[in-house]
Amino acid sequence: MKLAAGLAFLLNTILFATYYSVAKEALTRIDPIVFSFFEMITLVPAALCIIIFSWKDISGAVIKRGVLLGSWLCVALFTIAIALKYTSATGTAFFPSLNGFLAALIAWLFLRHPVKKLTWFAGAVSAVGTILLVMNSPMGNWRGSLIAFLGGVFFTCYVFLADHEQKDEIAPWPLFGIELLTMALCANLIVLLFGNWQAVHPSLPHDIWVVLYVAGACTFLPTLITVLMQKHISPVTVSFIYILEPILGAFIANIYLREMLPIQGYMGGALVVTGAIIHTWTTARQPSAMKVPSGEAIQESSWASQMLSGFGDIQSHRQVGTVPYSISRKGEKSLVQRRRRDRLQRLGVIELVELE
Repeated sequence: MKLAAGLAFLLNTILFATYYSVAKEALTRIDPIVFSFFEMITLVPAALCIIIFSWKDISGAVIKRGVLLGSWLCVALFTIAIALKYTSATGTAFFPSLNGFLAALIAWLFLRHPVKKLTWFAGAVSAVGTILLVMNSPMGNWRGSLIAFLGGVFFTCYVFLADHEQKDEIAPWPLFGIELLTMALCANLIVLLFGNWQAVHPSLPHDIWVVLYVAGACTFLPTLITVLMQKHISPVTVSFIYILEPILGAFIANIYLREMLPIQGYMGGALVVTGAIIHTWTTARQPSAMKVPSGEAIQESSWASQMLSGFGDIQSHRQVGTVPYSISRKGEKSLVQRRRRDRLQRLGVIELVELE
C-alpha cells in the first residue's frame, strides 16, 4: 500500500505542476481571488453529494477536522493564485521544492521526530537547487517571491495537518466532503472582503474550461488522494515527492507558455531531483518493523508449550533431543507401566485397609 500511496502522490505532483501554467494564462484576465473563488465554488455540488451519501459516518470529530483542513488548504490555494499575479508560472512553481527541507525542519523542531542525516543532506541539496533555480528565473518582484514562498509553507503545513488529523482512522469520505465545503465557504468570505470584480474580463468559453480543469484535476483529485492515501506514507516523504513539482512545472511552462530557463536553472532542477531521489532511497532502505504476534498466537504458543512440557518436552515426532524415536517410545512405555503398577499397588493397600 505504501508503493500505491507514493505513486498517487506522484500523480498529485504532476497535476499540481499543470496548475501554474494553466491558471497563469487565465489570471491575466481574471483577478486571482475571484479565480480561486470560482475554482472552489465549482466543487460545491460534489461536496454536497459526498456529504449526503456518507451522512451516517459524520461525527463531531469529522466536522472539526474537515473544517481545519479545508480552511488551511483554502488559504494555501489563494496564496498561490495571488503569487501567480506578481511573478511567472516557473518562478511560483520553484518554491515547493523547499517543501522537503521545511518538512524535515518542522518534524524535528516542533514534533520532536528524529531526522536521519541523509534526510538533512537531501534537504540541503534541494535547497541549493532551489537557490540556483530562483537566481536564474524570471521571478518578477520580491513581493511575488515572498507570497510564493508562503504558499509553499502553507502547503507543507497542510501535509502535516492531513497526516495528523487522520491518525485515528477517521472516515475519509465525509472528511473529504466537509473539507471541500469548508473551502467554498471560506472562498465566499475572502472574495467578499478582497475580490476585485472590476478586474474580471474572462475569455469565454475558454476560461470556463480552465476553471473546470483547475477545480477538478488540480484541487478535487489531489485533495481526494491526500485524504485517502496520506495515512499510508509519512508527511516528510510526501513533501520530498512534491519537490519534483517545480521541475515538472518548468517543463509544462516551457511547452504551454514558452517560458525558458538558462542552463544554471536546469542545473538547480537537477539538484532538486537528486534530493528527492536521496530521500526516497533512504526511506526504501529502512527495515520494516518486526511483526508482533497477536494475543491468540501467544495463547496458542503458551498452550503448545504446556502440552509439550507435559509430554516430557518432546521436540519432534521422530526424535527427542538426540535420543532416537524408538528409545524414547520404550522410555514412555516403561514410565506408563511403572505408573500403572504404582497405582495398582496403592489400590491394593486401600483394599487391605478396608478389609481389616
